[in-house]
Amino acid sequence: MRFYLVSDDELVSLAIRSAILDRGLEFPAAQQCRLLGVPGLLSQLAPPVVSSLPGWGSRDRPDDQQVTIILVIPTDLEQGLQVIQQIRSACTHRLLVVGEIQDSRYVLRAIRQGASEYLDRMDLASELASALDRLDQRVQRAFSVGICSAIGGAGCSVLAANLACELSRSPSRCGLVDLKLEGGDLASLLDLKPQYTLADVNQNVDGLDYTVLKGCLAAHSSGAQLLVASVQFPSFIPIDIKGVGRVFSMLGRQVDYLVADLDRCLGQATFATAQAADLLLCVMRLDFVSLRRTKLLIDFLTNGNVPPSKIRIVANRYGLAGEIPVDQVEEALRMKVELRIPEDSKLVLRSINNGEPAVLTAPSSKFSRKIQELAATIRDQAKQVKPKS
Repeated sequence: MRFYLVSDDELVSLAIRSAILDRGLEFPAAQQCRLLGVPGLLSQLAPPVVSSLPGWGSRDRPDDQQVTIILVIPTDLEQGLQVIQQIRSACTHRLLVVGEIQDSRYVLRAIRQGASEYLDRMDLASELASALDRLDQRVQRAFSVGICSAIGGAGCSVLAANLACELSRSPSRCGLVDLKLEGGDLASLLDLKPQYTLADVNQNVDGLDYTVLKGCLAAHSSGAQLLVASVQFPSFIPIDIKGVGRVFSMLGRQVDYLVADLDRCLGQATFATAQAADLLLCVMRLDFVSLRRTKLLIDFLTNGNVPPSKIRIVANRYGLAGEIPVDQVEEALRMKVELRIPEDSKLVLRSINNGEPAVLTAPSSKFSRKIQELAATIRDQAKQVKPKS
């Protein structure tokens, strides 16, 4: 889907561009022009002349159903009608017109001239959101999994790295985002050296498109695509909700699954990600401190409007001597422990030290089989929640 914007109003243009980019849709700055630039835009969109000579072909014509032109009506209303007529006489692409609706006769004239839809400028956010819902026909979105813990050392990053590799098995694609803002470990766990980070993207959120995002992703041999928050420690570069949301929306259109390793401090950006995730894995150890803090974390999440139905408790390093029995943990949390990942410090330490996820080097181990079981559950849930069109 491609968008072209025709507008002399910079504030309205910025609002429209932001709304499109926030959905993860591409909108390069080159696809925006002022009213005087309409002839050049139409020549760009016009189908090429096809020669009748044998062996001569043409460039592919842009699919009319994949191109949308958005026109912001200028203060000179008659000029606006002329531009609508000019666009409609040259192409059959969707034409969204943004203007005031006080004069119903003008709206009717705009529709008769060829506008596909007329959006109320005074309620632009709502009107544009509804229009984009109708235009964006792709049903499938990445199924997102947030992984968090209330205590350090619970094994969230190891779980995230292994799960992303498992979910990347062909033909699936998985994006992996490290949201540990103080400096995460996913790059080390996967033996990757990313050149650019989420902090870099955040410096120019409005200039983000998929070409820029792709340059920030580090590809792992498993197929997983990694985006880290920062490579500095400590990192003082702010990462806001808008940047994170736009990255997830855009990346979510390119992959089948998204795995986010969340900062346990749950700042604004990471908490918003937790709220938006389809599934939230709360990782804990079976000791008193971890149990107490996990209880506080669950209360915090549910009070923050995160439905308990999408929270799953994961007991890591299960099987250690002296640990709290699972039934007592479930009683204290009033939630079932959905997954118990067995203790295998030798395998996990070797995996960490070599930067090689255990699901790839030791797929038949008890540890890996639990990750595979989790991935299978996620695949099943993704099919139920987000059926393919």
